[in-house]
Amino acid sequence: MEILSNLQKKDLKHIFHPCSQMKDYEQLPPIVITKGDGLYVEDEFGNKYMDCVSSWWVNLFGHCNPRINKVIKEQVDKLEHIIFANFSHEAAIELGERLTKVAPEGLNKLIFTDNGSSSTEVSIKLSFQYHAQTGNPQKKKFVSIDGAYHGETIGALGVGNMDRFTDVYKPLIREGVKVKGPNCFECEYGKTRDCCEAECFEHMEKHLNEHGNEIAGVIIESMVQGVAGMRIYSPIYLKKLRELTLKLNIHLIADEIAMGFGRTGKMFAIEHAGVSPDIMCVGKGLTAGYFPMSIVLITDKLYEAFYADYSEGKS
Repeated sequence: MEILSNLQKKDLKHIFHPCSQMKDYEQLPPIVITKGDGLYVEDEFGNKYMDCVSSWWVNLFGHCNPRINKVIKEQVDKLEHIIFANFSHEAAIELGERLTKVAPEGLNKLIFTDNGSSSTEVSIKLSFQYHAQTGNPQKKKFVSIDGAYHGETIGALGVGNMDRFTDVYKPLIREGVKVKGPNCFECEYGKTRDCCEAECFEHMEKHLNEHGNEIAGVIIESMVQGVAGMRIYSPIYLKKLRELTLKLNIHLIADEIAMGFGRTGKMFAIEHAGVSPDIMCVGKGLTAGYFPMSIVLITDKLYEAFYADYSEGKS
């Protein structure tokens, strides 16, 4: 093993890195980054690297962006944090106002969460409780498509379909329903995204029509399944899914954690289909990596199901 710096020694003594096999660090010690500028980051030895993965897809505007740095410094001198129950603050209110202006039509309310996985958890709980409080307590199941990834907390793993993340935790997971989804790389109908009518939607259509009475929501990564290998599919699939979920009183939950904020050419990927979901999760590019934060946007209809006196048992 190569000679380690003092920082590398301290790192290996205390830090359990995610998505890593720590034993590999005996031969490949962690690269300790000390500063960043735009596309580049620099380690403690002065070596420069291009951050071509945008620090796990969060960094939209480059490291140490001067404009972002400036407003963060101004904010921290005014207020760093305040309890959000019965209190609020100017920055959160302004963000809410600006975000709802650019979000798909109808998403007027938002809930602050702290990462993509927790936004999935909140979405599932909201959908489940909404149906319970509006006369459909039998709607308890959630549907996703094969290759889905919606985070790594226990509820999020239940609606995911990536075995390498879920296998170990099977005894803990309440599995959602997985339906065959679009696969434009190997289209079973011999079509391409440019000329198809999302014939592959027939699998989802069949399942929802047969079991819609017990399904609370469908969660889907809009337009692109990221962790599955950047699997891009036709917006017609989303259009058909929106039409059917509306008909069957099933929530459409759009996971825009990775693809939101311009990554597909529109502010949000679902806009390519010209439709709006009932619930939308945003994160990553929301803060450009400066803070751990995500947001769940919902419709007024969902919000109103929770708007009641405490005596009615809604919260």
